[in-house]
Amino acid sequence: MTRRLLAGSIAGLAALALAVAAQTSGRAQGTGTIRGVVTMADPPPPATLAVNTDQAVCGDSVPDETILADAAGHVANAVVRLTGVPWPAERPSPRIDNAGCLFVPRVQIAPTRSQVLVTSQDDTLHSTHTYDDRNRTGFNIAMPFPGLEVNRPLRRPGVVRVECDSHGWMRAWVVVSNDRGAVSGLDGAFVLEDVPAGDHELTIWHERLGAAPLTVTVRAGETTEVAIVLESQ
Repeated sequence: MTRRLLAGSIAGLAALALAVAAQTSGRAQGTGTIRGVVTMADPPPPATLAVNTDQAVCGDSVPDETILADAAGHVANAVVRLTGVPWPAERPSPRIDNAGCLFVPRVQIAPTRSQVLVTSQDDTLHSTHTYDDRNRTGFNIAMPFPGLEVNRPLRRPGVVRVECDSHGWMRAWVVVSNDRGAVSGLDGAFVLEDVPAGDHELTIWHERLGAAPLTVTVRAGETTEVAIVLESQ
């Protein structure tokens, strides 16, 4: 009797272990990775914008980041989104910093209804003034001294433009989206991990350049390589 009970317990534990292993394997095999590079032909040379106020703090010029590309054509600040794929439980925390009389980062993507932290490092009066895609003000925060931190909500999806009322050259963008996404780095690269296996549409946004949506196929446990070429709109 005891041997039968012991054997039954061992068999039950073995079955449970196999079931857990199968479930874990299924989760791991059910997703893949999208890795890509964003490029353009004939990238513009680096440029600057003239500073016409607060030169003691801001200097005489600042970098023009409208199109940020290296000599090989790798493009930064392109937003790549997975249509219909929601954000994971761990979401990015958006932040807009007034630093060196520029908004940092220039471009980011944030989940809808997230809180953006607005900060400043500059010893001058900045404003962080956002406009939605209907050109309506989202919020307008005065940042009169360094170290100030203010949280504001990003309530609706769309492309948010950020400007400073005191310094006309300052601009940034927040793509507020229900869809998961990533922003290309200085090398043009981006990565989207834990993407459900299957066919997906990628949409691309850039403040000056454009590209048609792409359809990609993600296979479980594999990495799909994508090349995106941007063109003038």
